[in-house]
Amino acid sequence: MACHETVHCPCCNTAFECRVGTILRCQCQEVSLTDDERFFISQQFNGCLCASCLQTMKQQYKQEQFRQRLQQIFNLSAKR
Repeated sequence: MACHETVHCPCCNTAFECRVGTILRCQCQEVSLTDDERFFISQQFNGCLCASCLQTMKQQYKQEQFRQRLQQIFNLSAKR
């Protein structure tokens, strides 16, 4: 991949400039992701996502974690 390349987000198909050659200036650096969030996203998409979709996927991960935690709580209280 060149230093700067116009790519399309595999999630929303929006064109954006990927700056893999200068990653600290890339639009994806706007969104801070944990390793778990990165893994969650990588299980659903290949390649770079736009910052907007990264933020959306981050939120989806948090919602999924919350849902799973609630399920654990309800399962524990149902066993009592």
